Amino acid sequence: MAVVPDTLQWVADPDPRWDDDRTRVFASVPPGVFPEQARAVGDRLTGDWWSVRSAGGEVLGYGWLDDVWGDAEILLAVGAGARGTGAGSFCLARLEGEAAARGLNYVVNVVRDSHPDREAVTGWLLARGFSAAEDGRLRKRVGGRQVGQATGGSPASGPAPRPDDGSRARYEAERARVAGLRHEGADPTTSAPRGPGAEESGGYVDPEQHRY
Repeated sequence: MAVVPDTLQWVADPDPRWDDDRTRVFASVPPGVFPEQARAVGDRLTGDWWSVRSAGGEVLGYGWLDDVWGDAEILLAVGAGARGTGAGSFCLARLEGEAAARGLNYVVNVVRDSHPDREAVTGWLLARGFSAAEDGRLRKRVGGRQVGQATGGSPASGPAPRPDDGSRARYEAERARVAGLRHEGADPTTSAPRGPGAEESGGYVDPEQHRY
């Protein structure tokens, strides 16, 4: 698939539910990246979701963010046909921008021990400004600083784009709606309750060619 990163679209999902596009994208993720969890079309999902779409509207992947104790837990998944095209770096930069616009301090990702390409994926994130925390998480400062690496014009360099006013309004409305609800699990592929100190997200990026 030929994908031109400059033509990609970042589309917010105001009512995220499991659907055929998610089934297709996540079916291409290698075993061990996420916990096994049965999902039915129409199931409500936790956190904030965006899709990465081609200029023609085809869903190429997803970005997910959850606001946890002043930080943003994130994950991204790109369908098999779009890996190595820049779609992953596009998604990562937009997630950083979403977190920065909300006044959050860090974006946080955990590459699970069971990930089949754990070392390569960890290296991909470290090369894009993430650092290893003492608890094993990978995190990157976004609040009050430029986000993205100065990588000579490669994907994800420079400041992350800020969400528009519509994105911020949707976020504020959603945050108000869930303020009184039980906080669900950090991994959007599960629905187990979560408490402080149990924030592992099991985020995914594909390391093929280290180009996203």
